[in-house]
Amino acid sequence: MAAPLEAQDQAPGEGEGLLIVKVEDSSWEQESAQHEDGRDSEACRQRFRQFCYGDVHGPHEAFSQLWELCCRWLRPELRTKEQILELLVLEQFLTVLPGEIQGWVREQHPGSGEEAVALVEDLQKQPVKAWRQGVNSVSPGLVSG
Repeated sequence: MAAPLEAQDQAPGEGEGLLIVKVEDSSWEQESAQHEDGRDSEACRQRFRQFCYGDVHGPHEAFSQLWELCCRWLRPELRTKEQILELLVLEQFLTVLPGEIQGWVREQHPGSGEEAVALVEDLQKQPVKAWRQGVNSVSPGLVSG
């Protein structure tokens, strides 16, 4: 990152001091992290949501582990507040959907809330026979517009 002290203290042209500069390109790390994040996001979310207090020794450890699991899922070092809110609202939206519809929409892996809403709306527009094939026997009352 920096030059050795001897080289910095010398006047230009004085001695044979070697200036060492380390340039780090972290773009590949971010791309790799984003790819890994996309692949592991659901697993991280599930570990966070399925955390059990009985698996740890005391409230401090429980809180610390929940914090770590949450950060692994939401990746605040890579995402904006808006992106984190999008993930939280998307998860809650999927949670409040009727069971069969929720399962079907989750299988489609929507990338945003808008995409999830569009999937549900498209499903609601389909004739009952068509969506029953796509969604495991959803009762007609569950998919009404």
